[in-house]
Amino acid sequence: MTENVRQMTGVPPAERLRFTCTRYRPNRLTGAGFCHLVQLAKAVQENETYREHIILGVRKFLQNTTFHSFEGRPSEGRTKTSFSTTELETALAFENDKTKLAYLVYRYMFSAYPTQKTVSDFPLIVAVEPVSLCNLRCVMCFQADETYFSRQNPLMGKIDMGLYKELIDEMAENQPCGLVLASRGEPMLHPQFTDMVSYAITRGIVDVKINTNATALTEKKIRELLEAGPTTVVFSVDAGNKQEFEAIRVGAKFEQVVGNIRKFNEIREKEFSNSPTRTRISMTIFRKTQDAKEAESLWSPLVDEFAIHSADYRLDIYEHPFLPEEKKPCSLLWERVYVWWDGLVNPCDIDYKSKLSLGRVGNGISIKSIWLGEKMQQMRRDHVSGLKNLHSPCNRCYGAGF
Repeated sequence: MTENVRQMTGVPPAERLRFTCTRYRPNRLTGAGFCHLVQLAKAVQENETYREHIILGVRKFLQNTTFHSFEGRPSEGRTKTSFSTTELETALAFENDKTKLAYLVYRYMFSAYPTQKTVSDFPLIVAVEPVSLCNLRCVMCFQADETYFSRQNPLMGKIDMGLYKELIDEMAENQPCGLVLASRGEPMLHPQFTDMVSYAITRGIVDVKINTNATALTEKKIRELLEAGPTTVVFSVDAGNKQEFEAIRVGAKFEQVVGNIRKFNEIREKEFSNSPTRTRISMTIFRKTQDAKEAESLWSPLVDEFAIHSADYRLDIYEHPFLPEEKKPCSLLWERVYVWWDGLVNPCDIDYKSKLSLGRVGNGISIKSIWLGEKMQQMRRDHVSGLKNLHSPCNRCYGAGF
């Protein structure tokens, strides 16, 4: 087990840094815009698209005018009772009212269903892995596990566009739900990545989020991404100085990443001034030496948001100590699925070796059938019943949201 992992192992949730996000982009929410969303929710009736309790939930969230900027995953002792200003602004950015409402429904379900342990008809979020390859070897990431991730490993690859379009088409038929383009690899290494983003948005996916290490950004890719208009682009960095950055993100060049993110911001301001796309720095904390204030000082002028959180137990999760007393259910089972580049479906990406594999999409097997299938339903029952330790590596993990 690496020294970095030793620093994280055994740290209970109460002592870990919860996800926090500071916003710098000016608040564009107006009273008229908010009232319009309220009227939309009031006007809609129970129908085949949205059940009554969902619409009532959206209305209740809109009735609470305690505005805030938190849009992360609800967790133990932290529940959401209203939409964030960012969520409201994002809804208003859509051209038609139907999509505005769909986005609010999606965000309400994301906030409420995992907490309530309510199983939706379709995953609230589908995380699709464009590639399992990565050009970096970050010290806290499972890509540093050379016993599994190597250039010779046949499991390493990129998603076929035919399979990708099948996934997006199924998501389009089951809106509203969100798409995350990321997982075990660096998504921008896929040669058709910007086409993937564009296809998802064209098919009406209400929330498209990209996680990237920003090393593969070019001016051409930046313009193509901004032309497509993803909801959020997250730049994963973990330091505010060259020495620590390059020690953590092995293989990256600090000046290049800073320059790429600065260029993204410049092109957006000059050529896409009305772009709905938000930019965020995501800083993972796993060392006491990491200076979050220094990092925020560097990155805040270049992005809309700065997020910070403790690292998940990724690298060497299979060697972590058992947690026999840990019985809290993992919220991911009511929130999302991960689809690897080869169609394999997993309930989480901390299990990067797919010990918990739920099946493979294709040949008549859909995302929905796996989401509602017996294997995943049994996992949910076990987690709720305090039997999460029947599953590995759940028995070595505190779970998402805690």
